[in-house]
Amino acid sequence: MSRLGDALDPNNLRLLFGAGGFVSDLVQDLREDLSFARVMGRGFLRLSDAPPAVDASAIFPKLHPRPLSALRGKRIGLVASGGSGATASLCGVKRAFEEAGLEVAAISACSGAMLFCSLWACGLSAEEMAEFWLSLRARDYVDPGWRQLARAGLRGFRGFGGLLRGEAVERTFHRRLGDVTLGATKVPLHAVAWNVDLNRLEYLGTRTTPGLAVARAVRTAISIPLFVEPVRIGRHLYGDGGVVSIFPVRPLVDLEQPLDLVLGVNSYCPPNFDGEDIGAWRERSFAVLRASGQLRWCVYLELARENARLLGDRLTLIHPVPYDEVRGARFYESFVDRSRWPEFMRLGYRAGRDALRRLEAAAAR
Repeated sequence: MSRLGDALDPNNLRLLFGAGGFVSDLVQDLREDLSFARVMGRGFLRLSDAPPAVDASAIFPKLHPRPLSALRGKRIGLVASGGSGATASLCGVKRAFEEAGLEVAAISACSGAMLFCSLWACGLSAEEMAEFWLSLRARDYVDPGWRQLARAGLRGFRGFGGLLRGEAVERTFHRRLGDVTLGATKVPLHAVAWNVDLNRLEYLGTRTTPGLAVARAVRTAISIPLFVEPVRIGRHLYGDGGVVSIFPVRPLVDLEQPLDLVLGVNSYCPPNFDGEDIGAWRERSFAVLRASGQLRWCVYLELARENARLLGDRLTLIHPVPYDEVRGARFYESFVDRSRWPEFMRLGYRAGRDALRRLEAAAAR
């Protein structure tokens, strides 16, 4: 097939429309909030700067156990979407479980959620999770490959997979967790990954890849195409499975011992995975580009809804961080700039606490 024929293939047209929609969103965000450019510039220029002093013990209220007796003995699962820095809310959700005297029976996560769920699964407390992240320098998890990028440009970008190498994240997690593997975590842990070579989703986890190091799984989970280099596991290159399936419930559905309840944490999509109403789009400028954004989101959201339906009434879905905090350019900004992560953690605590209380009331009836 000719190059023109390839470009006109329906699936490629969807990609092109999606790219157009992304550019439209990005331009709009830059116009509305020029702080993005400043934050990203400062972030990449000050990778070695010490982080601002934040007392992790002061983020949450003092821990006072408030046991939820009606939930004791229930098998509760956790499924967490991606969402860049907004996934810091998972530290707060962990604190809510600690306060209730509960522990999850299994975790399934993708993308940025693995930055926190991996620590949870390895037995760190909410305060330890928060302290780990807020004590890092940016260079401990952001490692742009400027030289590789320059050389790739001279080679027509052959061999180029992403601006960041991803090695810093893996190294930092290995330093904290050591050689612990997915088969040895205190809580069973699973992450969705995209096999780039074969173009299919696969699940890394306690059952499927028990010998894989947690640090390598975390690096794989955040390997967003073009942003972070893909990771080689065995014979294939893998990337962030969240670019396909943002709400990976399948590992929790397939457990040998079923779960009684599942708490879902959405840190990326609109509440309840609803679509956005763009109104009279045909009457606005660049109408096709505006509509293309709907096309880009349609398949993504529908898969998330379908995954949620697999859990039925066992699922309680929370949205700790407002959707606008991760839209467009803010997605990248919230990853590089951690100044709002303590706030996101507190939002996660309140949302998690309220959800567990509702579940307690329902179970007691």
